[in-house]
Amino acid sequence: MLRWARSSLPVRAGLVVALIAFLALTSALSAGVIAWLSEDDAAAINTAGSLRMATYRLTWKLEADAATDKINALRDNLEKRLNSEDLTRVLESDPQAPLHSAYLVLQTRWQNELRPALVARDYLHFQHNADDFVEQLDHFVLLMQRHSERKQSWQQSIQGAALFITVVILLVAMYELQSNVITPLQELVSAAERFRAGDHSARVEFVSEDELGQMANSFNAMAATIEESHRTLESRVAAKTAYLESANAALSLLYRSSRALASEPASANRLDQLLNDFQQRLPGLSLSLCLHNAEEQGSSQVLIALHGSQVRDVCARSDCNSCERQHQHNQHNFLISNQGRDLGELRARFTDGHQPKALEVELIQALADLVGTALSLQRQREQDHRLLLLEERAVIARELHDSLAQALSYMKLQTSRLQVLVKRGSDQAALTEVSDEIREGLNNAYRQLRELLTTFRLQIPGNDIVQALHDTAGEFAERGDLAIHLDVPGIAFSLNANEQIHVLQITREALSNCVRHAQANEVWLSLHHDTDSITLSIADNGVGLSGDVDQRLHHGLNIMQERARSLHGELHIGPHSPRGTQVTLRFHPEFLKPVQESVA
Repeated sequence: MLRWARSSLPVRAGLVVALIAFLALTSALSAGVIAWLSEDDAAAINTAGSLRMATYRLTWKLEADAATDKINALRDNLEKRLNSEDLTRVLESDPQAPLHSAYLVLQTRWQNELRPALVARDYLHFQHNADDFVEQLDHFVLLMQRHSERKQSWQQSIQGAALFITVVILLVAMYELQSNVITPLQELVSAAERFRAGDHSARVEFVSEDELGQMANSFNAMAATIEESHRTLESRVAAKTAYLESANAALSLLYRSSRALASEPASANRLDQLLNDFQQRLPGLSLSLCLHNAEEQGSSQVLIALHGSQVRDVCARSDCNSCERQHQHNQHNFLISNQGRDLGELRARFTDGHQPKALEVELIQALADLVGTALSLQRQREQDHRLLLLEERAVIARELHDSLAQALSYMKLQTSRLQVLVKRGSDQAALTEVSDEIREGLNNAYRQLRELLTTFRLQIPGNDIVQALHDTAGEFAERGDLAIHLDVPGIAFSLNANEQIHVLQITREALSNCVRHAQANEVWLSLHHDTDSITLSIADNGVGLSGDVDQRLHHGLNIMQERARSLHGELHIGPHSPRGTQVTLRFHPEFLKPVQESVA
């Protein structure tokens, strides 16, 4: 039982509470019992005291010669009080007890001396013995008082002992609480705080068999395990940190290289430098880049192999087998492709012979994807450049066909006509008329050639469409003696080169028509943008359009419509109020298009 109590705090706490409760219950029960035993003592003392008063009254009546009936009534009352239950209940069961003996003396004295004297009317004898009887009554009352006081002293002793034992138990419990609960808990909390602050050597010195002792042992075991794990992990963390630093440097290199390759051509020197830098980020890594020239699907020819150290092998076979550095042990190949097109291979191995880790594989694959994207972008740039050249040549051919070629065809016809007139021997007037028409045709052809040269030499200073429109307006205002009113406040973003060229060429064609055909002296030019579109407007106060315009006979209008369609916009040519013509272009610039539309 004692060992069980020492090994459990709840058991000890329960024992303390049970002892205190037992003492409190014992004290309360003893007080109740003693109170119950003493409840007749007061009545007995009062009754004994009334016997003295009854004796005195009887003596007073005898001295006053009271009537016999009165004397007999007082005698019977005194006798009744002497034999009442109030007195007999307080007597001890032991006849030899002092209180019991005193009561028997009173009864004997009453029965043998005082009562017979009253019955015989020997009042003098009664008066002579009354004082002794009263003294015996006083002695009896004193014994009853002492008897009652002993009961109270018992109660006080029991309660005092219970209080003393309770205080002792509380003191012992407080000592146990301080030494076996509070102090261990403080030590445990202090050790936990030190451990959390980084002191892995913190331990709890408290030793006990109870729950707190078991908790202290568990804490010490846990701290020892964590300390050992911490020592073991420190070396791993250091190695992992070094590895992650290398990987982070490789990722940073990939990021910087992707930005550089996205904006600049992917040359062999740049790829060499990329391989060198990447190999330095992952110690022991050796890379070889085998590139293919795959212009068409299914045709593949090895063009060059790069090894990242300014060493290049021109390969003769389609799998780079002729490159000596491609034959390496423990080699891993990473496909370089973009949009389903095979562009080559990135071959990697580690000089120490270890197999690449998952993160290393991901980094090398990311490098291969970056090279594939860079090569694809380079080829896309070349393709776009070729398309731009072809488109520009098509524009030049269209412009030549629509302007200079027709003028030359006209002059060719006039020359044939002149030859016919010469053969026929026509008069000088006819020959002069044809020669004048040829001269006029040459002048028109020369003027158109100058306009084409001006158009093909068109430049936009500083990529600023607003300034280009101002320069164009000044040029045509001077050429045609026009008052051109500009409303070009500027736009909040930049148009791409294609959009700027088309907008400027449509403006020039419209202003050229104002100068050549409209007979106008005022022109209003405006360029505005709203939520998602750009609006260009050129209006004049000239003669306007005569009826329906057959655009098939107006090559300039056809060219403007083609440019509008290239911008995926709408071109409207109509009358201007109160007179003249208005050309309106409305299109959605690439910058403001939704993502899906831009990708498409």
